[in-house]
Amino acid sequence: MKIILIEPHSSKTNVYSKIPMPLLGPVYLGTILKQRGHEVEIYHEDINEPDYAALKADVIGISILTSTAGRGYEIARKFPKEKVIMGGVHASLLPKETLKFCRQVVVGEAERVIVDIVEGRKKEPVVYGSPVQELDTLPYPDFSLIRGFKSLSMLTPVSTSRGCPFDCSFCSVTKMFGRKYRFRSAQNVINELLSRDANAFFFCDDNFTAHPRRTRALLELMSKNKISDWSCQVRCDVAKDEQMLGLMSRTGCKLVCIGFESINHKTLKAYDKKQSVEDIVHAISSFHKRKIKVHGMFVLGSDDDDKKTIWDTLRFALKQKIDTLQMTILTPFPGTKVHENLEKENRIFTRDWSLYDGQHIVFKPKLLSARELQLNVLKAYTKFYSLYRSFSLLFKFHFRNAVFHFMGYSIIRKWKRDNRNMAWL
Repeated sequence: MKIILIEPHSSKTNVYSKIPMPLLGPVYLGTILKQRGHEVEIYHEDINEPDYAALKADVIGISILTSTAGRGYEIARKFPKEKVIMGGVHASLLPKETLKFCRQVVVGEAERVIVDIVEGRKKEPVVYGSPVQELDTLPYPDFSLIRGFKSLSMLTPVSTSRGCPFDCSFCSVTKMFGRKYRFRSAQNVINELLSRDANAFFFCDDNFTAHPRRTRALLELMSKNKISDWSCQVRCDVAKDEQMLGLMSRTGCKLVCIGFESINHKTLKAYDKKQSVEDIVHAISSFHKRKIKVHGMFVLGSDDDDKKTIWDTLRFALKQKIDTLQMTILTPFPGTKVHENLEKENRIFTRDWSLYDGQHIVFKPKLLSARELQLNVLKAYTKFYSLYRSFSLLFKFHFRNAVFHFMGYSIIRKWKRDNRNMAWL
């Protein structure tokens, strides 16, 4: 059988959005189906948007996030419904909605059920996948299946774990992967890295250092095999582990993405973040001492945030010299505690999923208006990614930061153009 898997256009509102990086889910599934003997093609629209009129396949699989759901449904309409299967986070959270556009919806992890679905042994409209307990049993994702993917010029994603026990109130990760960590062994991960013809890796785990002993073992193997130039996502608490920080620096970690979320103590508590502002300051300082850049991610718009919080966040980012900044507007993703609470209070005013990208306001805040939240986040972003700051970094020979600041400046300008007709602007 011929199977085509599709990932819709991603949101363009993140400073790193100009670095196309495919979701690993479709690549894992495509690899499993290829090993089964099927003909597989994967299209990531940010890398290569196909001519849909010319696509011919027995099965079309579409993976959607909440922000890409609308585009995913649009793609699904291009094919006979009986050929289309949909999955991903949004489909898992809202299977009844998704089923309007396809023959079957896969809820949760699909690796253990995808073959039976494609080959027709599982025929129920909603198929529930089961968590893969032994991640080492999964094949290494075959990126050659993605049309247009060039490993040497793109950041190669690697997943070494699944799940997260923290269950932050605004996050949908645990709804997809559960609250129990599952890990690949260090040797299994290093074997994958050694098999790659790639210049740079991104460990896309929600918390790369969640199992310190295993992560240290992996870093030791990376050092031994001279694998360097990588980035990852971590929590603030890793900064308390001096041995880990030393290994990260020695093995060529270039950047860490950290969900700081807020510098408002009340907001951190409301988000169930289990960290303090002091922890945030210590983490930034610790990574900078080791020449590791910090991409700081904040979520603005909680019931304890006001206009001052937004500008305090910008001043904090500038004072602490955060390298790149992501100020996300609180987004009530289906299935999260935030969505449940705002829904009860009738404060969500749109179900246009394309606006659920972290840069559009979709609910009524408490301490400021929707318009004030939207405009002040945009103005703060504009100041952080100004042309003046971009050129200043360039003239100081901070080339990597300068490049990302120019990207940020470009993204903000495009956002303003694309959204100029919105009622609150």
